[in-house]
Amino acid sequence: MPSLRKQAIRNSLTQRLLSLTPETRPQWGKFDAPRMICHLADSFAMALGEISTQSANKKAFQRFPMKHLILYVLPWPKGTPTAPELLATEAGEFDRDRQRVVEMMERVAAAPRGMGPEHPFFGPLDNEEWNALQWKHVNHHLTQFGV
Repeated sequence: MPSLRKQAIRNSLTQRLLSLTPETRPQWGKFDAPRMICHLADSFAMALGEISTQSANKKAFQRFPMKHLILYVLPWPKGTPTAPELLATEAGEFDRDRQRVVEMMERVAAAPRGMGPEHPFFGPLDNEEWNALQWKHVNHHLTQFGV
């Protein structure tokens, strides 16, 4: 399974991020490119414990096998609802916001092994799970924008 722990994976995501412009249009969904970048930054902030989110109380998704299937096997579905806390950051200067995402991705990848913050949907995640989930999340949104 791809993970942000792998340098080649991060390099690939970074190149894809750098190919985005503020004018890049989505193939589905409501985000424009600047808003999507800020959403990714908020998501990384959650993974780093810098943003707290309310639990969605989805206990079935916090246990094996559902948690494993969603984190590692099934594709990220289009239109998946997101925590409102992950829509908090307003778009600013596009290149600066995009660079912030790249820097935060590196910080998540470098997080020590062990437990990380809780996810609103999946509950407790260790940092290996966070790295797999964040790869899946970033890949989903870059695919949304055709990059």
